[in-house]
Amino acid sequence: MTLLLAAGAAHAGSASAKSNKTAQLSSPVIVEQIATFTSSDPLLEQSFNWAKAKALSYSHDKGDPVGAWCEAALPNREAFCMRDVSHQTTGAHIIGLAKHNKNMMKKFAENINESRDWCTYWEINRYDKPAPIDYASDSEFWYCLNANSDVMMACLKMYEWTGDEDYISDPAMRNFYDRSVNEFITRWQLQPESIMDREQIMNKPANFDPNYSFHTCRGLASYVENFGGLTVAVDLVGGLYAGHQAYANIARLNGDKKAAKKAEATAQAYRDLLENTWWDADNNRYNTFWTTDRQFARGEGVPFLLWFDAVADGDRIRAGVADMLAKTDWNVENQSYFPALLYRLGYDDDAYRFVTSLPVNDRADYPEVSFGVVEGIVGGAMGLKPSASTKSVSTQSHLGATTAEIRNVPALGGFLSLRHDGATSSTLTNDTGKALTWNVSFPGNHSAVIANGKKYRTTVSRDIYGKEISTAAVKLPHGATVTARAM
Repeated sequence: MTLLLAAGAAHAGSASAKSNKTAQLSSPVIVEQIATFTSSDPLLEQSFNWAKAKALSYSHDKGDPVGAWCEAALPNREAFCMRDVSHQTTGAHIIGLAKHNKNMMKKFAENINESRDWCTYWEINRYDKPAPIDYASDSEFWYCLNANSDVMMACLKMYEWTGDEDYISDPAMRNFYDRSVNEFITRWQLQPESIMDREQIMNKPANFDPNYSFHTCRGLASYVENFGGLTVAVDLVGGLYAGHQAYANIARLNGDKKAAKKAEATAQAYRDLLENTWWDADNNRYNTFWTTDRQFARGEGVPFLLWFDAVADGDRIRAGVADMLAKTDWNVENQSYFPALLYRLGYDDDAYRFVTSLPVNDRADYPEVSFGVVEGIVGGAMGLKPSASTKSVSTQSHLGATTAEIRNVPALGGFLSLRHDGATSSTLTNDTGKALTWNVSFPGNHSAVIANGKKYRTTVSRDIYGKEISTAAVKLPHGATVTARAM
C-alpha cells in the first residue's frame, strides 16, 4: 500500500519552500484511508462512497504532458474546463487530489495573455494544449467571462484549505489575479458603472463572421450559453463581485492593503448593482438577463448568483432559493452545486435530497456530479471548513440526529477527522502539525459548550431562516482529539 506522508505532499514538487513547511505530518496516512466516511444513514454513506470512487476515477497522474489533472468537462473529452475545475476543487482536495488542483489552476494562470484579450484557455487537454473543440486560434475560441472570477474564488478556497502560499504568492498566479481585475475588466467593458452599456459581442477579429461560434462566443456574458441576445447576465455580475472580493482577500494576505481596499469597493459596487438594478421587487426575484434591446429577460443564472455568495440580504437569499427550487428541470451541472450550496444556506432537507439522488441521475457520469457530492457531504452536511488565514477550523452538523464520521480529510498540510453524534456532540481530531482554534457550532441557543472539561461561552447568531446557532471557540492542540458538547 502507498503511504501519503502529508496532505501537502501531493504538491511538494512545485510548491515553494515556504509553503512546503505546511506539509509536515508526524504520522503517515495510507492513501486508501484518506477521506473515509461512515454514517448511521446508509444512503448517505452509499452516496459518499460512490462519489469518492467516481471522482478518483477521473484523476490522472501517469505521465501525460499536462501533468496531474482531473477530467472536468464532458466525459471522454480528456480535458479540464475553467468552470468545472473551479467547482470541483474542494471535492477533489478532500479526496487527496491537491497536486491535481494546483497544476490545473497553474495552467489556467500561466496562459492568460493579451493576444486573447486577457482570457486564458477555457479548456486544456491531457496533451497540455487548448482543447480543439473550444479553441482554434487566439482570435477564434469559446470563453465565458465568468471564468476568471471563478478561478480566483476557487484558488482562495484552496489556500484556506491547504495553507499552500503558492495560491496567493506564486508570480504566475498573482499575474493572473492582477490582470483579471484590471486589463480583463477594461478590455471587456465589465466595470460596474459601464457594464450595462456593453455590446453583446466585443473584441471582434478583423474577419468577424456572425455565423461562426468561435467569433460570437469569444467572450460570453454568462455561463448560460443557450440564450441569444444577452449582453450581461446576473451570474456574470455575481461572479465579478466574488472575483473582486477574492482578490481583495488575496491582496490583504499579501500585505497590499491599498489593492484590497480598492477591490472591496469594486466588489461592493457590483453588489449594489445587483440589489438596485437587477432585483425585481414586483415579483420578488432577481432578473437574470439584460438584452441587446436594453430590457431584462428571465432564464437561468440564479444558482450561480447564490454560489458566488453575492447576495447579502436574507429575504432576497430566501427568494433566490425559492426561485431556484421552483424549477424542476435543472441540468446536472447546476444540480451538482446544489448540495454544498443548500447546506451552506441552511436548506438541509433539500440539500439531502440532491446529495442522495445525484448518484442515480441519468447524467451522473458528468465529473462535476461526483466531486459536488463529496463537497456536499464533507463541507456541507458535516460543515467542515478549514481556514489557513485564521489558523482555525469550523464545523456544524446539518444531519439532525444522524451520526456521521469523516476521517483523514487533507487540510492545512495534514489531516482532520470529524465525527458528529446527533446535533449536540462533535469530535474533532487535529493532525495538521499546528494548534488550531475550533469554531464549533450547534443548532439552537446554548449558553456554553463543554470541551476537555472546560466550559466555553458561546456566541449566538441566526441563519437566513432566523434559526439560532451557537458557536464556541475551542482550543485544539496538534495531535489532540476533542469532543465538544452543547449544554
